[in-house]
Amino acid sequence: VAIKKINLYGVRKKELTVNELMIMKKNRNPNLVNYLDSYLVGERLWLVMEYMDGGTLGDVISETRMSEDEIAVVSRE
Repeated sequence: VAIKKINLYGVRKKELTVNELMIMKKNRNPNLVNYLDSYLVGERLWLVMEYMDGGTLGDVISETRMSEDEIAVVSRE
């Protein structure tokens, strides 16, 4: 598993974060990292997700030579 900690202190639109969480919780897709669980600890939201090898989307884009169209396709997925 992978755990992502999000500091909610000072986040102006906490509702958007909660909405995003609810969408993650309801949707499963073999092309996306799937949500497993979440915890609110003080002002921190802990997201428990399945672990995917290979780094972040930003890592892939910065370490791989891609055209703008290829980046758009990968980002859309």
